[in-house]
Amino acid sequence: MRNRWMQGSSLLLTLALGCAAPQAEVKETPLASAPAEAPPQPPGLRLGTDTRPERYQVELTLDPAQDSFHGVAEIALQLERPTSLLWLNGTELAVEEAVFTTGGETVAAKVVPGNEDVFALAPARELPTGKATVRIRYTGKVSAKDSSGIFRQQEGDAWYAFTQFEATDARRAFPSFDEPSFKVPFQLTLKVKPELKAFANTPVESEQVGADGLRVVRFTETLPLPTYLVAFAVGPFDVVDAGQAGQKKTPVRIVVPRGHAEGAAYAAKHTGALLEVLEAYFGIPYPYEKLDVMAVPVTTGWGAMENVGLITFGQRYLLARPGMDTESFRRDFIATQAHELAHQWFGNLVTTAWWDDIWLNEAFASWSEGMVIRQWKPDWKPELESVRARGWAMGADSLATARRIRQPIEVKGDIDQAFDGITYTKGQLVLDMFEAFLGKDTFRKGVQEHLRRNTHGNATADDFLAAMSSAAGRDVKPMFSTFLDQPGVPLVSVALTCAKDAAPTLQLSQQRYLPVGSKGEAAQTWQVPVCVRYGRGKAEAQACTLLTETKGTLALDGVKGCPEWVVPNAGSRGYYRAQLQGELLTKLTQDGGKRLTLAERIGLLGDVKALTGGGFLPAGETLALVPRLATVEDRDLLTAAASIVTGVPEDFVPEHLQPHYARYVRKVFGERARRLGLTPKKGESQDVALLRPVVVGAMMLDGKDAALRSEAKRLAAAWLKDSSAVAPEMLSVVLAVVAEESDAALQERLLSAAKETKDRRVRTQVLGALGAVKDPARARQNLAAALLGAFDVRDASSLLAGSLGNPSTREVAYGFVKEHFDALVEKMPRNSGAYLITHGGYFCDAEHRADVVAFFGERAPKHEGGPRMLAQTLERLDLCIAQKEAQSKSLAAFLQTQ
Repeated sequence: MRNRWMQGSSLLLTLALGCAAPQAEVKETPLASAPAEAPPQPPGLRLGTDTRPERYQVELTLDPAQDSFHGVAEIALQLERPTSLLWLNGTELAVEEAVFTTGGETVAAKVVPGNEDVFALAPARELPTGKATVRIRYTGKVSAKDSSGIFRQQEGDAWYAFTQFEATDARRAFPSFDEPSFKVPFQLTLKVKPELKAFANTPVESEQVGADGLRVVRFTETLPLPTYLVAFAVGPFDVVDAGQAGQKKTPVRIVVPRGHAEGAAYAAKHTGALLEVLEAYFGIPYPYEKLDVMAVPVTTGWGAMENVGLITFGQRYLLARPGMDTESFRRDFIATQAHELAHQWFGNLVTTAWWDDIWLNEAFASWSEGMVIRQWKPDWKPELESVRARGWAMGADSLATARRIRQPIEVKGDIDQAFDGITYTKGQLVLDMFEAFLGKDTFRKGVQEHLRRNTHGNATADDFLAAMSSAAGRDVKPMFSTFLDQPGVPLVSVALTCAKDAAPTLQLSQQRYLPVGSKGEAAQTWQVPVCVRYGRGKAEAQACTLLTETKGTLALDGVKGCPEWVVPNAGSRGYYRAQLQGELLTKLTQDGGKRLTLAERIGLLGDVKALTGGGFLPAGETLALVPRLATVEDRDLLTAAASIVTGVPEDFVPEHLQPHYARYVRKVFGERARRLGLTPKKGESQDVALLRPVVVGAMMLDGKDAALRSEAKRLAAAWLKDSSAVAPEMLSVVLAVVAEESDAALQERLLSAAKETKDRRVRTQVLGALGAVKDPARARQNLAAALLGAFDVRDASSLLAGSLGNPSTREVAYGFVKEHFDALVEKMPRNSGAYLITHGGYFCDAEHRADVVAFFGERAPKHEGGPRMLAQTLERLDLCIAQKEAQSKSLAAFLQTQ
């Protein structure tokens, strides 16, 4: 599954999937009487292995226009011991009848309530060890506001039903053993209205019209699957044929809500080619019978899901109507599709045994994005995207409250919290580092061996590391485990020693990187693959070592004499921050860093920014260094530079210095921004189209460039009359500029435009731009209209994020969240309470910190994941307060010179 993270200026906000729901309903049946004993205690997180499923048959009667469904589930069981009580996962299921069959006899069963996740069936007599079957007739709920479990959405005048079961929401659709280790075949049948189409993991086996007039669609039995990968959908869909792909000529289709077929052109054209790249790398044909890719109108907390044979996408990531298929859309789709297709091997063919190893699914799928793009479209330079991703992954990992990649699962909320940037992006970067250290061929051999050993089964981290060790010819578990089983980012200090009678040597040391104000413990070690490049004159070389202790050395004998420069992280492939001691940083950057590759420039900018955050380097020196390193006309480099230049919190800049800061931004980006302009030029490169909103946006919003802002206002006025007047990739920036200085009449026009558009992508952009409004009273009206009015709250969350990120309206937006907290939780999807807690993290002062504790402290425990969200929010507030105190003088002194 590919998650989406909302980022503020210094805040990573995640919408978690799933949550605890009200206790499963049960209906009393007269089939048997429960023993007159104390109520049995439900199991904990896991059901245990005394009983295992061997096969499911599930029949559902499903009408997308209704908020409930009827189901019949039959589960073939293996009982490992005599059984008088069978615990099953089930949430908001009303059981009407349950019957066991064993030894040719039927045994009635009574429902025993458990909790929100489980219920039990008590047979009228004890069931013997061996084979048995349970048949359960029940009803369940279909949500119209969530995008998990079975949910329904309206698109146009039609209703559609979809599913999203990862991580623990299959239990909302059918009674089950809802854990990834229970991996068995499923046979699904859907009963639907005759005019609707039905889709599932496998092809249709038969169709017929039942006595009730409903169409009965029976699907072929699946290969072994965990419950979270079961998927189905019902509605008046259109189907776009995308041909056949792969060694087995697998049929590929794009399935879309009625009337959206034209938006599927890009996906239909390229999906097959991506699948073939993955087949070649893994050395195993695509394992399943078909490949349908389905558009879901709106998703919350997830962007796409790798369901076997039925991949689902949030519509905005899969479809783009003509004129809206921007370069950023195309690249985002390719990365997301590569991620979901990679899961067909890592996650589906071989499935994590338990959620503590979900990184085996998600980190590998994230890593595969770059691997696929490097082969399919190398000029997109995915390696540079990975280096830029290091910044925010390491930012999250630098918190004292950061989780490990392999975090123990102690409560249910830990499962959903495992789907975060640590699992996805840190996991990806750690894999990338070890691929570089072990060698591409060795790494690929280990991956293929792991897949072959565990085909159609489950695997753990130990299984993967055993396969990789076999391929490498040595035990790699110790080095991997130091990154998997502890949180944090290594800070590697690099000092150069040159002596007459010995080879030059690097003195290395490591500790945990911690920002100023952190309460974390710096004394921590990893087994860090450290690779450096160095040179003297025209000669250069590379050297690597595995730094296993607090201190170590690395001989530099590849050139004659003392190196003139040292790159501390060759290719920026290592997952560590580097601190160059003495004159090494000055020597490396004094000539504009001409010795650095693009990846190394971006990596060095990230390290310098982190060193400032850690109190090792004054903020003024960092801002002065950016223009020296950002001399190459490269989109990724300039985007990384912009993240530093525009990432100075407004709270850190006194009002009298804000014009100085704007002048600094104009110095860095002025010439480029004016050359780019606001309107695309014929024949310009794809990278230019992607760079324009970054550089021109910085100039208008942070640099306050009058000429560009005037042009933005003209374009916005034209866009309100003709939506083609502004290039799609520039719309958010242009409207934000206009919203900053808008009056009430213009804001009403923008709200009207958001209501009238049928494109959710555009609606989100318009509402997000309204977050730039400066007038607090008007901002409050906008928030009420969007979040409490007729808008879908999932679209309107961009306005709330924008208003919180806007210093002029932050207080109003925060007050709005507090005043309407319960109403927002009610309107938003499940588990949104924990997400709303993070909205207190936009401030940078002790008074607001105290208020966050006072308001959210008592509410956090009531929301799944809330305590951890609150702890991280408070930590970010503490760090911001400490950073402001530590860096304000240096920042002010630098800005005075601008």
